Amino acid sequence: MDSWSQQNWYAVHTKPTREDSAAMNIRRMGLEVLLPKTERERKVYGVPHKVIRPLFPGYLFARFTPATYLHLINYARGVSRVVSGCGKPIAVEERIIEAIQSRVGAGGYVRMECSSQGPKPGDRIEVTEGPFRGLKGIFARELSDTARVMILLDMIEYQAQVSVEKRHIGAVAEAV
Repeated sequence: MDSWSQQNWYAVHTKPTREDSAAMNIRRMGLEVLLPKTERERKVYGVPHKVIRPLFPGYLFARFTPATYLHLINYARGVSRVVSGCGKPIAVEERIIEAIQSRVGAGGYVRMECSSQGPKPGDRIEVTEGPFRGLKGIFARELSDTARVMILLDMIEYQAQVSVEKRHIGAVAEAV
């Protein structure tokens, strides 16, 4: 059986800041959705506030059968498109979803941990832990919360930009 008729997890690119709306509309179809979020404390004018943001801004994960739901999801309110390559949606491995779900704490938010060391922009890195383990890319920048970094990953004729916890990356000694 091919992936077109199998139920798998897929990454769904949402319209800017419409992750919650897209997730709600996909859930209304009776589908399972994973929209991992983080909770942080930020100071606004010196007053601490809890800020809840998506772990992957602009993206969520949905479990569906493309033959049945791809068209419906692509046109759901809040959705930009299902992440695809060569005209077919790219399935996300179950182990990646499980790794993300395993980091969700009792409050329903993904636990993040900080690291004081990190690479510099342009450094070649490898993800050593977490859902993207084994993938290689180029360090782009540290995100404002300092617990995550943005890296450019080269994957099978598709370049993706992902956010990864700093402690999950390491330097690569090979030539670029």
